[in-house]
Amino acid sequence: MGSHNKISNYVNIICQQIRWKKAHVRIEEEMTAHITDGRDYYMSQGMDEHTATEQSIADTGDAALLGANFDRIHRPKPQWGMLGAVAMFVALGILVSVFMFDDANIQRRFIFTGMGIAVMFGAYFADFTILGRYSKGIFFGVIALSLIVITSIILGISHINSGTTHFFRVSFPLVFPLMFAVCIFALKNKGIVGVGVSGLVYGLLCVITAGWPQSWHSFLSGPFHFGVIGIAILLVAIYKNWFNVNKIVGILAALIPFSMVAIIGLYAKGWHRITAIINPHLDPLGFGYQSVMTRLTLRYSSLLGHGAIPDQLPYPFSYAPVYMTSLENFLPDVSSNLILTAIIYRYGWIPFIAIIVVILAFAAIGFMRCFKQKSGLGFLVSFAIMTSFAFQVVTYVLLNLGIALAPISLPFVSPGNVAIVINMGLIGFMLSVFRTGDVVVDKRLPQDIKQITFPPTI
Repeated sequence: MGSHNKISNYVNIICQQIRWKKAHVRIEEEMTAHITDGRDYYMSQGMDEHTATEQSIADTGDAALLGANFDRIHRPKPQWGMLGAVAMFVALGILVSVFMFDDANIQRRFIFTGMGIAVMFGAYFADFTILGRYSKGIFFGVIALSLIVITSIILGISHINSGTTHFFRVSFPLVFPLMFAVCIFALKNKGIVGVGVSGLVYGLLCVITAGWPQSWHSFLSGPFHFGVIGIAILLVAIYKNWFNVNKIVGILAALIPFSMVAIIGLYAKGWHRITAIINPHLDPLGFGYQSVMTRLTLRYSSLLGHGAIPDQLPYPFSYAPVYMTSLENFLPDVSSNLILTAIIYRYGWIPFIAIIVVILAFAAIGFMRCFKQKSGLGFLVSFAIMTSFAFQVVTYVLLNLGIALAPISLPFVSPGNVAIVINMGLIGFMLSVFRTGDVVVDKRLPQDIKQITFPPTI
């Protein structure tokens, strides 16, 4: 029996003891590399190949016992903590729907929440590497569908009601960061060409998010969402040397499409509206009205308990109309985009702070696990999804504090039934990465596979 067959049989015995099949590829690669290194060392000391192979295998230890110990270590990692945090967010969303929606909306909310939970667990137990295996098909499929929808709406080929238009304009682009990450995965080691192609794809997706009717008038939702997240994904990929290109050159090349999108966006939105985001009193009865009313509501909120807005408002709010028959009259958008403001006014700042602490803990743990991923695909998928989640939260919270960045949604909590399903599916894929990503091997393995640390012999 040749040296290669001896090593292969030994490694097969090890893998036979490991019940988690997904771990076999990494174990086979690393064990084979370890034993081969040992064999080569002994051959350099004068041993013949057969004797050197036998000695290296003997040094490694009993295959069955080693495999049993690997089996104890290499198992899926259940994400109970993060699943529990998602459950808290979903429960908060249901409570919000009970107190703020009518019966018909509550019923739909329960239906879509159930669908979202099913989608999340389906993605959680799925093999996320399917995104890498079918990256081109998935990506171009999404692009084709997007272009078809845009064309049909612009040409009036199909009747699209306002709710469906809102879905395609706001909810559907939530998947674009993940699709962009999958595209970058397919361009590994393509150098400056890979950066350039990624920039073109980035620009195309920005155009698609802005291509639906009325989208330029809500530039700070869909296009802004992907515009910021997409460039973050691309810059991190360059920084981690994904394209094998000089980092400075790559970053400068990536900033070109981002700068073009930003300039077009600022022009379309209007500079006066941008300044009104910072100081809404510059346009208090126009673009800044919602922010003025939000800040006024927060000003008269309590640390704990219900707030109280006086009948006579002080300057600079004296021009604001006050008809506090209900918070909904004072803040017309309170049941969708200002849920946290309503919680602060009705229950105090302490419940709001508690919610934010849970969200921050979830985000911190998520990002830490993203950067611990050993595979490029696992990192890109989890980073894209986690960045999308964090950006949605940041923009939503800022809006609820009086800074009008027009967010898409507060994941799992705010209205938007389709957005709930999409966000839960994305989080399911991210948790799938955390659950099984440690054993995923990229298609292109480095030549210098590191020697593994064996589990203790029992």
